[in-house]
Amino acid sequence: MFKRIFLGYLTVLLVSFIVLALAFSITVRQYLINDTIASLHRVAETLSSSATQQNMQGGWHIRGAFFSLANRIAFADYLVLQDSGIVLDSSEQTVYPPGIAVGDDAFINLAFGIDAGGRLVTSERVAVAYPIRINGEETGAALILYTRPDLLTQLNRAISGILILALIAGIAVSLIAGALATRVVVKPMRQLKIKALELAGRRFDGKLTINTGDELEELADAFNEMSDRLAAYDLTQKDFFQKASHELKTPLMSIQGYAEAIKDGIIPPEEAEQSLAIIIKESQRMKTLVEQLIYVSKMEKMNEDYHPVKLDIDKAVEEAVNAVRSLTLERELSIEVKTLSKENYIIGDPEKIHRLMLNTLGNALRHSKGLVSITIEKGEIIIDDDGPGFKPGDENKVFDPFYTSDKGGSGLGLAISRAIAEKHGGSIRAENRPTGGARIIIKLPVHPANSTTAK
Repeated sequence: MFKRIFLGYLTVLLVSFIVLALAFSITVRQYLINDTIASLHRVAETLSSSATQQNMQGGWHIRGAFFSLANRIAFADYLVLQDSGIVLDSSEQTVYPPGIAVGDDAFINLAFGIDAGGRLVTSERVAVAYPIRINGEETGAALILYTRPDLLTQLNRAISGILILALIAGIAVSLIAGALATRVVVKPMRQLKIKALELAGRRFDGKLTINTGDELEELADAFNEMSDRLAAYDLTQKDFFQKASHELKTPLMSIQGYAEAIKDGIIPPEEAEQSLAIIIKESQRMKTLVEQLIYVSKMEKMNEDYHPVKLDIDKAVEEAVNAVRSLTLERELSIEVKTLSKENYIIGDPEKIHRLMLNTLGNALRHSKGLVSITIEKGEIIIDDDGPGFKPGDENKVFDPFYTSDKGGSGLGLAISRAIAEKHGGSIRAENRPTGGARIIIKLPVHPANSTTAK
């Protein structure tokens, strides 16, 4: 990429150089022509005004005139013409001998015709004409000063040569500076490329050190931060799979042990039914764990299976309470629900909100001694139990995958609950009650009751 940038930079320089050289050459030539004409006008005016002291028929007895051109002394030829076109005198008498009619219509037009008092610019000469007056009266003769553009060409070449040398020096300096700048950019980019390949190969060690003080340094810092996050994510994934394997290993070992014992006849026939019940229970536990693992794996892609509708929190809590009714009867527990506000509506996915309530309610029932109370008020659901509460520091850890207490469980329920709450734009936190026991607080954004539009 930087080679293309450098070649493009070089191309722009060369094109700019050519355009600038041509424009400068044309400008300098035009300036020299204008300067020549202005100088010839001044000299011609001076000479024509002194013509009263000259014998027009006898010649001026001078061989040309000098004028200044770009701070140089230049030479011009002169020609004195009558209005009839007869040469009275000239500095080039071999070309324009006195007494003959001049054959150059351009000179006649310049002196007496349509171009009188103007200027003549051709590839062969630059000329001006002034009328000759004696005592302020026209004599019918004109003085023409002319010079060939050779000197103009030489001056133009000399000035253009200086310009070309300056431009070549500027291009050389620009190329060196461009090459150095490219190297300054290319080296950090190569470092970034190497780091990207290392990240692609799951090698997260090492830091990028780029001290350019610009966006490249900021990009390097972003790469380092990305590397740290990927390393932490990779470690979390490894820890997740290790814990998942451990959680699956326990029921599998139990199932395998009882199955082999039954097969080998170690367990008496009268105890086989109890052993089969344990196998079924452990299988159900493993099935639940696998379902939770699948759900956890889908949490990062929840948008693919997210169907929000308007939901009544009161009804969602009621459905969750009815779903765990058998567990409360089995353990002789009771659930108390209080609603402190009316029309508690949210926008959410019914299946996921139901899972959120089941997970948090099931966690409370697992640790409760007799009573679980649920309080609902303006999108906030508070679930209290009368159990031992959280150990110091566990309030935040309980939402980490596979973090379990002494009461057992897979450690995935509250992790899933947090993901669901955050997906719905809400939050979930845990704390201990002032009077004892644990408290889970779920906050979900409320929705107007009269609205039917899902976000």
